[in-house]
Amino acid sequence: MTDPIPFTFRLFRPADAAPLAALFHDAVLAAAGYDPAAREAWASAAGEVAAFGARLARGVTLVALRGSAHAGFGQLHPADHIEMLYVAPAFARQGLAAALLARLEARARAANVLTVTADVSISARQAFERAGFAVNAQESVTRNGVSLRRFRMMKPLAAARPKV
Repeated sequence: MTDPIPFTFRLFRPADAAPLAALFHDAVLAAAGYDPAAREAWASAAGEVAAFGARLARGVTLVALRGSAHAGFGQLHPADHIEMLYVAPAFARQGLAAALLARLEARARAANVLTVTADVSISARQAFERAGFAVNAQESVTRNGVSLRRFRMMKPLAAARPKV
């Protein structure tokens, strides 16, 4: 058996909007810890591809590919907040979320950010904790009349910054 094709990473391009909207939709529908109504309400955020593409064009959005397949994406917006992190179900549990988080953290460090925050779903919490994030608070947001639980998480970057 041969090793799988490695992931490649690049910045978001407008042509990525439709495949990333579909990836987002599929990832959310597969998210553990939420009932079907909550997943449907959350997934609806990608219903309008142009609006979703405009959202992806903000800040820094990194796209992960395996061959020509869109495998995942993550967004830093603003420079100290991970706005989105999603992996296609077919590529889950292959280290992709960790790789995206590491690349987003590197971008934040390059922008001299001292602390990175994220609003994290139940299903993504463990990946963020493995990357060194800690829960600051649990909160609830409403999407299409449905309440969704998430976690406000943060990671200090200052302590890990090399001394000059």
